[in-house]
Amino acid sequence: MSRPLLPESAYEALGLSPAAIYDLMHPKLAPKPAKIAAPNLLQSDEDNARPMAPNETSISLYAELLLHIRTITLFASLRTNHSRQTDAKMSADGSYITVSHEGQSASIRLPINIKGGGDAALELPSLPPTKELTLRLQLEEMEGSDMLGTLQSEDRQANVVPWDGASINETKAAEITCKSCEAVIVSKGKIGQWRDLPNENWAEMMDFWHCHKPDEHHLHDHTHEHTVGQKGYAASNRLQAVDGVGFVDLTSFLLSEQDCEGAQLYSGEGSSQKDTVVCKHCKQVVGTRDATTDGWRIRKWSIALSSSSTISSGLPTTYSVQKWISARLLYLIENSGVRKFHIHPASTAHTPSVPTSTPTSTDPSSPSPSPPLPKLTYETPETSTLTPSLLIWVFTPDLLFSSSISSPGRLDPTRSIKIFYQRQTWQPLKPGEPESASIEDVEFPGDFYEELDKALRESQRLLPPTARKFQGWHVGLLERFDVVEAGSNDGNGHVGRDGENADAPGGETHAQQDLMT
Repeated sequence: MSRPLLPESAYEALGLSPAAIYDLMHPKLAPKPAKIAAPNLLQSDEDNARPMAPNETSISLYAELLLHIRTITLFASLRTNHSRQTDAKMSADGSYITVSHEGQSASIRLPINIKGGGDAALELPSLPPTKELTLRLQLEEMEGSDMLGTLQSEDRQANVVPWDGASINETKAAEITCKSCEAVIVSKGKIGQWRDLPNENWAEMMDFWHCHKPDEHHLHDHTHEHTVGQKGYAASNRLQAVDGVGFVDLTSFLLSEQDCEGAQLYSGEGSSQKDTVVCKHCKQVVGTRDATTDGWRIRKWSIALSSSSTISSGLPTTYSVQKWISARLLYLIENSGVRKFHIHPASTAHTPSVPTSTPTSTDPSSPSPSPPLPKLTYETPETSTLTPSLLIWVFTPDLLFSSSISSPGRLDPTRSIKIFYQRQTWQPLKPGEPESASIEDVEFPGDFYEELDKALRESQRLLPPTARKFQGWHVGLLERFDVVEAGSNDGNGHVGRDGENADAPGGETHAQQDLMT
């Protein structure tokens, strides 16, 4: 209820200062009462943290196995400080840890099975009281077991990816479909042979690999050039797309235009998108035209690949984009020798989701007009606008993690790489400006870059608050391919699916606990 305002003359007899009279003449509005008068367990007390769902526990758990130091680190994030009633127990089979606090509990599957003889209580630090608990379990191999050694074997260390030439040849009559609408892009039987492409720098490496290079200097010039070209050693030899043959590299297929019946070149306005290959049915971007090979490069992350054998064996027909990104980063590490990359989107990058119009025909093979692509604002030397970029540091190339926070299609333990990253801007080097010897400049297709950015942001919710930053770097996770996803098994007949790993690694190991707060 507001009080009536008196005229200024009513305050003169009080002998007040002009400032005091002004305050009385202009009273401040009473503050609005707070909507929450008492602490609410469903509301996070952390800045910008995700509020809890009504049926969600107030405990978040995260565990990771670092293979090179044979250590499991468990993080427990509580909404209130832990007390004497807070406890952590390991299951009898050594595969789960359960943390209980204030009448609630949460369980997490460990990245590796630990041998035990029954439920084991883990000791929690008594002081100081904190909302963030960290336990470290040091693994020791028991006699007669080589499970940890198997996890660090050369086969597992290799950067394996699915859909290589040999495995596709074994599937017989592979069919390529659009990942977005499932329309057929390359029909069954259209490709009779699949061939793996060598390293993209193979021509330059010939000088280092061959002690007997085809330098027939005694031949005449034209004969020499013909001989070198016939042997395929010349860097000038040009790879050509061939009808009925699929060339396979790390993240794409090189196919002839005639074989891609369900795709077409983008026909809308804009010269920067003229080499874009889109699905005829939904107009989703599935690749680009490669002028150097007179073919189309179909991106693996934009398609699904299936055959009767893959369906019967339970192998997936498509994989998450972040696994292809991890494969690309691991490939860059192998070939450049550095782990830091300044990644920016291509100046002619294509958006991951092209606006679509309703097709005039329900037949996936029937072409329909292409809608206009959004205008791009990426950096060009003429525009002087800076391009958003990511400085990436691949800190841990191989780890297994589990989290009590679920993600679509993920079944723990999950193989991943740990990424430190910073948001920056990129612009082309100026004339005379030296390149960095410790940071590799990398250009990603626009949709590839956006998926990288999205995956890193979303992975932070899996990490405990205390582990989301490190000395000025943001910390994120990217899932990576496991050996079973390349079409083989784990030696025990377990075949993995995308988001479904084979049984958690198990063996004769036991753990010694270190306390951390």
